[in-house]
Amino acid sequence: MIIIKINKAIRIVVLTLMMMSLMGVTFAYNPVTEDEVYHSFQGHDHHNWQISDGWRNDDVFFGCHWSEDRVNFNGGEMELSLRTNYSYEAPYNYECAEYATSNFYGYGLYEVSMKPSNVSGVISSFFTYTGPSYNGAPWDEIDIEFLGNDTTKVQFNYYTDGVGGNEILYDLGFDAADSFNTYAFDWQEDHISWYVNGELVATATENIPSNPSKIMMNIWNTYGIDEWAGQYNGQNAQATYEWVRYTPNNGDSYSPTAPDFQLHACDFNDASGVNSWDCGIGGFDPGNWIKFNNVDLSTGYNAFAVSYASALSGSFDIRIGSPNGQIIGTVNYEPTGDWGTYQWSGTPSLDSTVHGVHDIYIVSTNGSANLSEFWFKNE
Repeated sequence: MIIIKINKAIRIVVLTLMMMSLMGVTFAYNPVTEDEVYHSFQGHDHHNWQISDGWRNDDVFFGCHWSEDRVNFNGGEMELSLRTNYSYEAPYNYECAEYATSNFYGYGLYEVSMKPSNVSGVISSFFTYTGPSYNGAPWDEIDIEFLGNDTTKVQFNYYTDGVGGNEILYDLGFDAADSFNTYAFDWQEDHISWYVNGELVATATENIPSNPSKIMMNIWNTYGIDEWAGQYNGQNAQATYEWVRYTPNNGDSYSPTAPDFQLHACDFNDASGVNSWDCGIGGFDPGNWIKFNNVDLSTGYNAFAVSYASALSGSFDIRIGSPNGQIIGTVNYEPTGDWGTYQWSGTPSLDSTVHGVHDIYIVSTNGSANLSEFWFKNE
C-alpha cells in the first residue's frame, strides 16, 4: 500500500465539498454537542439528522440538485443515490443525496461503515463540515472521499478557515465498492489521524481545524473536473452506509472500536453437510460448516456469542479464509435440554488482533446442534 500526495494543480476541485452557499453574516459560535452518536440506519432519525432537499450548491463543479427522494433506508442500510431529473436544466439535470446531523460536534473519533459508488465522475463521502451558512462560521472540514473512477483508493483532506491543499490519496489494496469497510478519523487539537479497518494510514499535524462541525455524508456527480474524478456520463449511482459513530473525548486519542453486529445462521453464503429451515440450520455435525462471505471485522472483536439448541454437548471453531484456516475462536456448548430449546453460549476470548474483511467459517468439531444466530462483540 502507498500514500500519494495529489498534484496541487487539481486542488481547486476539492472546493466542491463546500456544502452551503456563502453568506455575509457575522460569525457566531456553534455550540458543541457532547453526546456520543451512533446511527445504524434502520430509518431516518428526524430529531438528530437532516436531509438536504430542493437546492444545488453554488459551486459550478457540483452537477446535481439535492433531493430527499435520493435518501432511502432498507434493511438497516442507508442508500444515497444519484439519478437523472430532466426537470432541471442541463448540464445540472441530476438529483443527488446528502445526509447531515442537526447538531455540531468537536474533537473525537468519527467512524463509518460504507460502500462507495464506483461510477466515474461520482464522489461518495463521509466528512465533518462547518461554514458561513452556519451562523457565519469559518469554513472547516475533514474529509473521507471516494472518487468513482478508482475505488481502490480513498482520498483524505481537510480545510481550516477555507485553507486546504492537504489532500492525501491512499491505496487501499482492495476495491472499496465491493464490500463494506470501516473508515475513520480521529480529530484532535494538534492532529488528525485517518484509519482504514482500524489500521492507522495517514496523519496530519499542521493548521488543524478547530470549529464545531456537522457530520455529513453525500453522493454527487462532478461537472468539468474530469482530470480529478473521471468523466461522468449520466449513469445511475449509489453509495451504501451501514452505520456511523462519533465518540467525543477530552483530547485523548482513541483507538477505533467497531460496534457489535449480528449474523443470521440461515444467511450463510456456502455450507457443507448442514440443512436449513426458518432462518436456522441443523445437521451441524463434526466436520460440517457454514461460510459467511466478506465479514467486516473492522478493528477486531474480542467476544463471540451463538444462539443454539442441542440435546448434546459439543464445540465448534470460528475460522477465517477456509474450513481449515486460522482459528480465531472456539465455542464449547452444553446441552439445552432438547433440539428446540435455544439459549446463548459463546467465547469471551475471540482473537481481536484479526482486523478487516474476511470470509468466516463456523466449523463443527464435536457434538451436534441447531444454530440460529451469531454476534461478534467487544466487551
